[in-house]
Amino acid sequence: MGQAVIRCSSILFTVVVAIAAATFTAPAQAQSVSADVQKKARDNCIASVAKVVGVPRSSLKVIHQTSEPSGFSLDVKVPKATAPWGCLTDRQGSVKDVHFKGAEGAL
Repeated sequence: MGQAVIRCSSILFTVVVAIAAATFTAPAQAQSVSADVQKKARDNCIASVAKVVGVPRSSLKVIHQTSEPSGFSLDVKVPKATAPWGCLTDRQGSVKDVHFKGAEGAL
């Protein structure tokens, strides 16, 4: 009886360790996909803001990026602008909106 309990305990321990390992590795894989989508959102926003404003992409800088339930929200610094430009994307990184975040008279 003692050996059966030890075997059962060691099998249970092995199963618990395997489940824990799977749980901890899955988020790391999800983060790498998310990082790729975040980069895509960033690149797409910079391209869209550059096109709307009429400046080279290289002159723009993302100053803030957050993940939203519907996608990503970015603030982009444009040279000589009095406020940042905002950019919203969907969860895949496609741009849905580009807008000036300051007073329109200050464009």
